[in-house]
Amino acid sequence: MTKKKFSGKKFAKGLLIGGIIGGSAALLLAPRSGKETRKKIQEELDDTFQLLKDIKTSSDDVRFHASHLQELTETMIPEFIEGTQKSLDRFDFKTKFRLEDMKKQIAKIETEITDFSNSIK
Repeated sequence: MTKKKFSGKKFAKGLLIGGIIGGSAALLLAPRSGKETRKKIQEELDDTFQLLKDIKTSSDDVRFHASHLQELTETMIPEFIEGTQKSLDRFDFKTKFRLEDMKKQIAKIETEITDFSNSIK
């Protein structure tokens, strides 16, 4: 089973067509004078155009914010990676000497245990 992708353009187109059809049907089937009907049609058209303007403004806002988010990620992610790498390098540098000291101490203890063990025999 395939999933259908959500398309904002298709949704806006369907909304516009549905609004026009529904508004036209309501206007033409309602018992009004010609002047009232024309006024109502003009109001419906104005509402539809306002809705289209709102949709365009919203889509422009989404595009702007998506672009801004992309810019932020392009600058912040490399900085984060660089900072993390520096922290790891500092940690590695500090622990390397400690590990070497620990190995020397363990070797010294092993030697002392061996010497002590030999002296007891």
